[in-house]
Amino acid sequence: MYTIQENVRIVISALKAYNIRHIVVSPGGTNIPISQAVQDDDFFHCYSVPDERSAMYFAIGLYLQTGEIIATSCTSAQATRNYIPGLTEAFYKHTPILAITTAKLERFQYQDYMQAPDQCSLPKDAVKRSFDLPPIKDVNTHVQCQHAVNEAILELTHHGNGPVQLNIRIDDAENGKFEDIKLPDIKPIKRYAAWDKWDNLELGNKKILIVIGEHRPFTKEEQDAIELFCESHNAAVYANNLSNYHGKFSIQANLLASCTTGSYFKAKLSPEILITIGGQTGDYSIFGKLYNNSNLEHWRVNEDGNVVNTYNRLTKIFECPAEYFFKGVKGTPLAEHTYFQEWRTANDLLKKNIEIPLSNLYVAQQLHHLLPKNSYVNFAILNSLRCWGYFKLDPSIQCFSNVAAFGIDGCTSTLIGESMNINELCFLVTGDLAFFYDMNSLGIRHIKNNIRILLINNHGGAEFKIMTSNWEEKIETKRYISAEGHNGNAKGWAENCGFLYLSANTKEEFQKNKELFVDKSDKPILFEIFTKSNDEKIAKDIFISSNKIENMNGGLKSIIRSIVGDKGVELIKNILKKN
Repeated sequence: MYTIQENVRIVISALKAYNIRHIVVSPGGTNIPISQAVQDDDFFHCYSVPDERSAMYFAIGLYLQTGEIIATSCTSAQATRNYIPGLTEAFYKHTPILAITTAKLERFQYQDYMQAPDQCSLPKDAVKRSFDLPPIKDVNTHVQCQHAVNEAILELTHHGNGPVQLNIRIDDAENGKFEDIKLPDIKPIKRYAAWDKWDNLELGNKKILIVIGEHRPFTKEEQDAIELFCESHNAAVYANNLSNYHGKFSIQANLLASCTTGSYFKAKLSPEILITIGGQTGDYSIFGKLYNNSNLEHWRVNEDGNVVNTYNRLTKIFECPAEYFFKGVKGTPLAEHTYFQEWRTANDLLKKNIEIPLSNLYVAQQLHHLLPKNSYVNFAILNSLRCWGYFKLDPSIQCFSNVAAFGIDGCTSTLIGESMNINELCFLVTGDLAFFYDMNSLGIRHIKNNIRILLINNHGGAEFKIMTSNWEEKIETKRYISAEGHNGNAKGWAENCGFLYLSANTKEEFQKNKELFVDKSDKPILFEIFTKSNDEKIAKDIFISSNKIENMNGGLKSIIRSIVGDKGVELIKNILKKN
């Protein structure tokens, strides 16, 4: 029998999953759900110490004798304050104690409510970190609690031992309610440092997808390590322009991830092991396919060792350089790489030479292969990044975008900073709102002639028009949501700042100026292309629908059509009907 309060049950389940057996319990009302759970479970070794000041020192003694992580539990009011002397000793003694405190609901803090002081205001040298668990009301708070509990327990021994606070918000209205209910299933996350003894990582023939996020260009040693790993495992590398990775087993499949439905992806492309390196991908399509995908477990490889559970399937963290990890997981070279072949076969069949209106996507379609080798390209977030992600650039081209904090501002300034100490051409693909956010950067006196700005002006935020397109019958989106109808263009400001200004209102005008834009010049160049407000969505819809794979049969149809064409498909249908 356990409390009906799910956040408490998650904590109890996590203690068992991480084998934290010893718990020092101090009496109280708010922590009754915890005391009841551990006293009735033979897994726990419980100790009753009424005075919280004594309880924390008692816990330190338990650790010194057992060498195990020790948990403690106290009620609300001043109980947490009484932990502070012992926690301070534990902090400087590097003692891993999980101080499970309890508190009233957030709305009662600072409201003269009984026994509701701020329980998470401990001194910085009392605990390494504090985690606060809200009551669970929905999927969001459930995921939040599970993540916080995992991170709190891992923090006890991360970069040295030390105490951690785990504060649980208790709903008094549910405090006395217990039911014959199971504990939730909590899978522990394991973290390995480079010097740890790693568990057996024998991967056999499991399907492995390496997803590379934002990354500076790889060194030869880094790329060789990934190549060697892929040669020895049934692996594929999902990369995009921001990955700056171009290995033998890499697939630039942004478009493929956008065109496949969940059923097809799970049947053919879903991995069993997902390994992530680098930063954010900026790629909503692959995120949607991998998030909470029950088919996979996620291994994160990063020197920071942080608990970054991007896809809600994290099981292992390897706190080491990617090169070290890929060299450390041994395997035997495979004769066939079936998983990579699934990705490549599907990706190679996508049609990209499709008639679409003048738009960011059209410009990417027409221009991506004309960018000079060894160029640098920056993308404004969302629409510009997505459109150009559908096309593979020359491997010598380095690509970047401000996807770490994922804000609209600063993309022009970032590009200009990149251009300072090189002579290669530096391109920016941006929309009008992103450009206006950062337009003052055109006046930086250090600007060189290698700057090329491609400004797609659709008179508003294209992304907002795309994401709200199904809402337009219910709400008005043009004036304030997508900020449509702002006046002017970049011509005056660009020319005043010494730029050569080009513009296009039609495909013909674009085609006329595109070669000049990618060529050398004695001035930096800004090329402003004016598009109609709905054409960005229309172009995207045409591109996706032309390559849609809805299910296994749909995938087969797509393959047949790409080989024999639409007329061939009709001929095959007629033959099948006759037979």
